[in-house]
Amino acid sequence: MKNIIDLQRAFYNTGATLDVEYRKKQLITIRGLVHQYRPEIIEAFKRDYNKCEFDVYSTEIGMVLHELNYLINNIGRLSKPKRKCTSSINFPSKGYIMPEPYGVVLVVAPWNYPFNLSILPLAGAISAGNTVILKLSINTPNVSSVVSKMLSGFPKELIYITYDNPKERGELFDQKYDYIFYTGSVDVARKMMIRQAENIVPVTLELGGKSPCIIDADADIDKSARRVVWGKYLNAGQTCVAPDFIFVNSAIKDKWIERAQYYIKKFYYDNENLSEDFPYVVNERHVERLLSLCINKKVICGGSAKGRLMEPTILEDITFEDQVMKEEIFGPVMPILDFSDINEVLGQLKKMEKPLALYFFGKKNAKKVMNTCSYGGGCVNDTIMHLTESGMPFGGVGASGMGSYHGKKNFETFSHNKSVLNKSIRLELNLKYNPYTKRKLRMIKIFFGIK
Repeated sequence: MKNIIDLQRAFYNTGATLDVEYRKKQLITIRGLVHQYRPEIIEAFKRDYNKCEFDVYSTEIGMVLHELNYLINNIGRLSKPKRKCTSSINFPSKGYIMPEPYGVVLVVAPWNYPFNLSILPLAGAISAGNTVILKLSINTPNVSSVVSKMLSGFPKELIYITYDNPKERGELFDQKYDYIFYTGSVDVARKMMIRQAENIVPVTLELGGKSPCIIDADADIDKSARRVVWGKYLNAGQTCVAPDFIFVNSAIKDKWIERAQYYIKKFYYDNENLSEDFPYVVNERHVERLLSLCINKKVICGGSAKGRLMEPTILEDITFEDQVMKEEIFGPVMPILDFSDINEVLGQLKKMEKPLALYFFGKKNAKKVMNTCSYGGGCVNDTIMHLTESGMPFGGVGASGMGSYHGKKNFETFSHNKSVLNKSIRLELNLKYNPYTKRKLRMIKIFFGIK
């Protein structure tokens, strides 16, 4: 890996990536390749995940193309220095903020959205003028193979792909990069940061956690059930911002569960058979883990699996003492807890790690909940859809991550903003120079508003 990093750093130091037109050309090429490889991408998802064509377009290809279009159309504006006003103490002068690339960037992609979450940060890094080492997931071998093939035409000094080389995987976190963008588990992120500590490398961490969803007494029962079921079981629950567990007001709990079961049957079943389009759990180990969370609990629907195809499951009468509430579920299992006092819910959430997302359904307490809790991002009266807005940065807080991206923020994440003061030589303010007289002291106090 060190040889690749040295190769990329040498290329970066030539200044070739500083040319905005060069970056734009690379983004246009990537966009063309996405269109060219669409059939292979769709087939790869079918093999790895049993993911249907609609899901691939809506959660993977479509979002990637949307981001690429934004960056291509706006890269000129985003790359320009931004003029800033300067104070009287520097008169006459001009101030600028100049975005510059970091250099060699490591992007580590996860297995749950292996196309979306590899190409989006890759595009952001390239748009900002960096070179990229892209580490793909070995848990989705078909998708990773297609992505590797799709990007193989780029020179290694600009984009290098790794995923199936054990030696490179072992060396990956021991190298010195200029920036690291990591999406994945908290445990691996922690180990990575420990190994990178001596290098003092800036990072963006997109992690996860137990994202709560609250259904209050004044929520629309039908629409909330519909939207929560969709968000929970999207990609078989293997979504970092999926509602992990559901707080339902006891006044409407029974009716809400009834509607949730109705939409599970409507969305995912053909008569009594689980739809052929329902995605697989990523591997057998995760299936076993998910099934173990259902043991000895009140399973009111689902709760079984055939191979990697696991039924959408609802667990009722769950408490925080249950194992399902002690880890991120990341699968098609929906635990339901009931409540009567919203303040008790807020108190419980404050005891937990800050989640990547929070969802609230209702009216009266919406502002209170969304303002009181700390979370990466969220929705009122919907789930997951805040990710689709390129003008709204996506990222975590606390244990759910640090930093954000999407749209303008994608470019900014991979850019260092240099502040530059351009001072005129026509005039000189002698206030800052010795000797420091009483008059100068009075003037400096006036400038800073000190009495």
